[in-house]
Amino acid sequence: MPNCDILCIKMAKKPTYTVIDGMRLPPSFVPEVFRAACNFKPDKGEVVVATYPKCGTTWTLQMVVTILRKGRPPQTKDEYFACMPFLEITPPEQVKQMPKPGCIKAHLPFDRITYSPEAKYIYVARHPADCVVSYFHHTRYFPVYQFTDGSFDDFFELFIDDGVDFGDYFDHLLSWYEQRHLPNVLLLTYESMKADPKAAIVKIARFLDEELADELLADEEALLEDVLKYTSLDYMKGSVNGFYAEVFSGSTPKEVQEHSAVMTKYAGLVEEAMSKGHTTKGNFIRKGEVGEGKIALTEDQKNRLDARIREKTAHSDVMDLWKNFSI
Repeated sequence: MPNCDILCIKMAKKPTYTVIDGMRLPPSFVPEVFRAACNFKPDKGEVVVATYPKCGTTWTLQMVVTILRKGRPPQTKDEYFACMPFLEITPPEQVKQMPKPGCIKAHLPFDRITYSPEAKYIYVARHPADCVVSYFHHTRYFPVYQFTDGSFDDFFELFIDDGVDFGDYFDHLLSWYEQRHLPNVLLLTYESMKADPKAAIVKIARFLDEELADELLADEEALLEDVLKYTSLDYMKGSVNGFYAEVFSGSTPKEVQEHSAVMTKYAGLVEEAMSKGHTTKGNFIRKGEVGEGKIALTEDQKNRLDARIREKTAHSDVMDLWKNFSI
């Protein structure tokens, strides 16, 4: 017989975060670098791929860089991270030294960036039901969160209550959705990209430069086929996963630490996390599927997410982005 005088409460497990200027962020982030990112103004013609985490960032970056490089993707870890600097963890002087052609990665909401009318911004949105599943696995992947043994149920609670890093999903989405009519902003959905990646590549190329799109479609679309090949999930699992594993799994190489205060801090946090039994789980690029939320979420979670959607988007038509998708 259980002791009825003892109340047993299951304590929800939470990832480890840091807070900088009111924004919850990964624990390895450094205040000075993050603030510099918010103040960074891209130069004329520079491309910024902005997303809420786990909404197609890595895939879109690969598309942009492979288009700009005329069908040649990055071949090494150093080349990969150099030509796609992550704004929030890269000192601005290093971002300015980005090898061209390249593009800048950002997870900032629009109200946190220093907008440049001369730069080009690509924002990719993903349905929240799929985003939350992918974000859960992402958080378990990195030992620094100390959440490798965390549950999806606990993470879901954080997600729908503005409790994860980079802020509330809906606030982030709406901040960029409201800029969709600006001539230098291209808004895409992950689902439409998955449904027709060829059309997405051409659309991105045309947004970047009409001549790039024409080149893709010339010579029986030979260049387009190369871009499709090097941005496929199979190719990226074999290349990009290796780049991330080399830098972020286990001990961070000293040459990486020497060039980044964030990576120095990251290395120390990984050592601490591993001493507590937290090790890398799975791969950075996982499934990339549409509709995983339908399987992973319970009926109660689906209903609560729907309620959150109605609450946060009551005065917007943003959810029409997915009206043609069964998610």
